[in-house]
Amino acid sequence: MTTDDYEYLARVSKARKESVDRPSGLWRRRGDELEYLSLVDWAWHPRGDANVPHPDLLVPVSAEQVATLLADHERFARYWVQYLSVAKGDLAEETRVYRQLPDPGGVVDEVFGRDNEWISTRTIRDFQAAGPHDVPDLQPIDTATADRLIEETRGISGATEL
Repeated sequence: MTTDDYEYLARVSKARKESVDRPSGLWRRRGDELEYLSLVDWAWHPRGDANVPHPDLLVPVSAEQVATLLADHERFARYWVQYLSVAKGDLAEETRVYRQLPDPGGVVDEVFGRDNEWISTRTIRDFQAAGPHDVPDLQPIDTATADRLIEETRGISGATEL
C-alpha cells in the first residue's frame, strides 16, 4: 500500500515462521529511494550498505498495518532461553534469556546479563549458523515467557520493553 508517496513492505520469511503481523523488518520505497526501519533506534534510514531482502521476502503492507507494527516494538524481537546445568556439564545452574533484533543495518544479538542489562553476544548467531548441535538447549520462547523468566531469575520486570 502507498501513503505519503511511500510503498510499505514487510520482510516475511515463511521458513522462519514469520508473518505480516510479526515480520523481521519493515521497508519503505518512494520512487527509487528505499529505506528501512531500524529496530534499534526506531527511525527510518536510507538503504546505504544494508542488505535488501530478496523480493520474494518483501510483502506489501498497508499504512494501517505499519502503524500497528510501530505501536508494538516488542513484536520484532525474537527470544530464546538456555538452561545451564551442572548435570549437563555446565559450570553452574543458570537460566539465560537471549534476544535478537533483526535490524537491516546489523543484527543485534543480546543476552540478559548478570548486571541486569542486555549485553552483546554471539550465541544466537553461532546457533543459527552452526545449528542446534552447538547449543542444543537454546529454545525459542515468546516475549511474555522471556519477561517472566527474567523476573523469576533476576527480579527485574519489564526487561523486554523496547
